[in-house]
Amino acid sequence: MNGFLLAAAVMSLITFLAHLFLGGHDIVNPLLKAPDLQDVPKFTTYYSWHIVTLLLLAMTCAYAYVAFVQSNIPLTVMLTSMAAACALLSIGLIVTRQLQPLDYPQWAFFIPIALFGVLGLTSA
Repeated sequence: MNGFLLAAAVMSLITFLAHLFLGGHDIVNPLLKAPDLQDVPKFTTYYSWHIVTLLLLAMTCAYAYVAFVQSNIPLTVMLTSMAAACALLSIGLIVTRQLQPLDYPQWAFFIPIALFGVLGLTSA
């Protein structure tokens, strides 16, 4: 078992649960109730929300697989790259749009996933 990849799986699970339960309340409900937003952008955003939910669940399962069942360097590199890209996207939006980092905490979830993934790769 790779403890770092297990930590990445746990952090992915925490991110999935936060996205599903906290984000849904804070982001999706106001989005769906926005009267001035047209249906196509509204429901495209809603659809994208669900894609992220599924991807976070898939990341959780895949990290657990490589931690417990079978080491798979290409899969681990892909998962870790996705987490790092999500962290960089979050940070990039905060910087370019001059947003408050704590109002957009996605970076705080994805950085640990990426770091645990890197540590898992280097310890394999």
